[in-house]
Amino acid sequence: MTNRETSRYQVSPLSIAGLFVAASIVIVLISNEHHHNLSITASPERRSLSALDPYLDSNALPTWAQHYLVDVNERPNPSVETALFWHIPKSGGTTAKRLYECLGQTLANRLGADPRFGHDQDDEIVVFHPFATAPDIKFVNVDTTTKQGILRAAKLGLVASGKVDMIFSSDVNFATDHLFDPAHKGRIFALFRNPVDRSISKFYYLQSATWERTFRPEWVGMSIMEWASNHNLDENFIVKKIVGKKLSEEADIGDLVIAKEIVRRRFFVGLMNNMEESIRRFNIVLGLDHMGERGQLCMEQYFHSKDTVGVNMDTGSDEGKTKATNNMNSNPHPKVLEGSLEYNLLAERNYLDMILYKYITLVYAEQKSLIDSFSTFAMDKNAG
Repeated sequence: MTNRETSRYQVSPLSIAGLFVAASIVIVLISNEHHHNLSITASPERRSLSALDPYLDSNALPTWAQHYLVDVNERPNPSVETALFWHIPKSGGTTAKRLYECLGQTLANRLGADPRFGHDQDDEIVVFHPFATAPDIKFVNVDTTTKQGILRAAKLGLVASGKVDMIFSSDVNFATDHLFDPAHKGRIFALFRNPVDRSISKFYYLQSATWERTFRPEWVGMSIMEWASNHNLDENFIVKKIVGKKLSEEADIGDLVIAKEIVRRRFFVGLMNNMEESIRRFNIVLGLDHMGERGQLCMEQYFHSKDTVGVNMDTGSDEGKTKATNNMNSNPHPKVLEGSLEYNLLAERNYLDMILYKYITLVYAEQKSLIDSFSTFAMDKNAG
C-alpha cells in the first residue's frame, strides 16, 4: 500500500470518538423521523445535522474531502479550480452534460475514450471535437465514468493539464480521490433527486435501456414490491457513494454523518425538481456567462420548452418536465404516490438517503445567498 493509500484511511482517535458522539446525536435526532414515514421538519430542532459540528473533528473526513477540494465558502476562482460534476443516475445529470456541451465547456466523460474517435490510446491529454456538425462540443480523451478510466486520466495528469473544464463521473469518491490533490483542487457539483423517485425511475428505465451497461430486461413485468424487496442492489446509494462503500456493503449512521459533512463543506448542491435555478447557481460558481446570448440560447433550449405530461405518469427523465434534445433517458412510467405501499417500502429501505436528501434540501436553501454573493462580488470587481 502506498503512502497516499495509507493516509487515505487513517483516522485519529479523536475523530473516532467525535464520530461516536455525533452518531449518537444523529440517532436521537432521526429516531422520530424514521418511525414516522421518515419526514423531517424544518423546525430549529430538526434543521439538518448542524448540531454535530462541535463533535466531528475535521480529520474524520476522508483525505480527499479534507485536502483536495475547495471549501464552499471560498470565493470561486475558475482559473485554478476544476469542476467535477457528480452524475447521479436518473437525477438530471444527462441534461446537465448536454447543457454544458451547449455552453462550449470542454468535458471529460464516457465519450472521450470511445475508440471510434481515435484518441483512446493517446499518451497525453488531448482536446478534440467528436462531431463535425457540432463544432462547439469538446471532449478530452479520457473516460471518467469507470475506475479504469479514472486511473488512466490520473496517470495522464488530467486536472494538472488544465485542458478540461468539467469532469463528469458517477463515482464521486474514487474520482475525487485520484484526480485531485492539494496542488490541483476541485469543486464538486451535483443534482439530487428524491431517493424514492430516483429508484422508481431507474427501475423502469433499465428495463428498456439497451444502450446502458446496466440494462435489466429481466425486470420487465416485475412488481415494484418484489423488485424493492429482492432485486434492488443500490439501497442508500448516495450515502455509500460519498463515503466510498461498495453497493453490496451496509451503510450506517456513521456513514450518514460523514456524508452530511462532506456535502455541507464541499458540495454545491442542486435539485432536479428545480433544475433551472440549480444550473443558474452552478454557472455563477463556474464563472460562466449565463446571461449572455449563448447562455440564454442554451438555457432556452433546455428549460423553456415544455412537454405535456399526463397527471398519472412520471416521465422519469433527467429533464423532469422540460424538453431536451436527447430523449433517450426519458422513460414515461406509472407514478408511485407518496404514502403508497411501494413508496413507503422504498423509503424504509433507503432511509439513510432519505434523511440525507432532506438535509440537502436545507443546504440548497441556505446556499442561495452565498452563491448570489459570489455573483455580486464578481460584478463589483468587473465594474471596478
